[in-house]
Amino acid sequence: MQAKVSVIIPVYNVEKYIGQCIESILAQTMQDFEIVVVDDCSPDDSMEVVRKYAEGDNRFHIVSHERNLGLMQARKSGYSIAKGEYLLFCDSDDYLPPKAVEILYQEAVRTSADVVSGDIVLYYPQDGHEEIRTSSLNYGSGMTAVYKSLLFSEYHHNLCGKIFKTSILQNHEYKTFDHFTNGEDGYLFYQVVEHVSKVLHLHEPVYYYRQNMQSSTRIRMGNNAIRTICMLNQLRLQLAERHPEIAKYARMKVTLVMNSLHNERYNRDTSLGEYEAQFGLLPYSSFGSLFRYVPFVMACKGAVKRLMAIIR
Repeated sequence: MQAKVSVIIPVYNVEKYIGQCIESILAQTMQDFEIVVVDDCSPDDSMEVVRKYAEGDNRFHIVSHERNLGLMQARKSGYSIAKGEYLLFCDSDDYLPPKAVEILYQEAVRTSADVVSGDIVLYYPQDGHEEIRTSSLNYGSGMTAVYKSLLFSEYHHNLCGKIFKTSILQNHEYKTFDHFTNGEDGYLFYQVVEHVSKVLHLHEPVYYYRQNMQSSTRIRMGNNAIRTICMLNQLRLQLAERHPEIAKYARMKVTLVMNSLHNERYNRDTSLGEYEAQFGLLPYSSFGSLFRYVPFVMACKGAVKRLMAIIR
């Protein structure tokens, strides 16, 4: 019998956390699911842990990559074989609260939504501190409205903490790349939104996102990260060309992101300039672009930051 929900778990070097992740899924109040584990050539004993849980449980399905491809491709390998009517992603160092699958699934079925999201709990294991990260869809639930919320940074583009109709991922061909290190969630989600009829958000916690105080967000990004950020901005502009009703919001978003990279002086120690040229972003990286594409008050604040970056 077909499972109602497929849970996709990419696995790479998470021996310390994968047990908690799997146990949180096995403890769900709704039990009609399959677990698709994608082994992205993990170098540690993560998969040994997985196999112990999977032994004798036919809800587990394991996919093994021949070489490490990164999170974006691991997720694709998972959703490509998913058998559930709906699916959700759970990163292997995170975990779900007990009613997460039930809450998301029931709302998706009740409303026939293509995507239903919930609030995310940012969990700091060092001291047990928790913060709620919520999203808002202030302009409606259709494609244009969701894009507007994304581009105003009011709705988060993370894949985890959402349930998707499986068909919306399997019935379309989305661009994916090996080792896409920054913005991989956004790159896929922006493509998915182009095919939605309805997206909804619930103000209920459905996902625990482990925070590492020494994480890459606190480390200066290198060329690969800068390149993938530029690729995501290129995608935003391509979507704006196909959907003119979101063009001004996309240009504003791209301008703010590109100027923030200059504010952090990534033009001095990475290949930012080359990527700006390669991906058609030069018109959105200049000082003047702030006043061309960004509301005046926000542009003035951005200009001050840009000037301070220049004279530092």
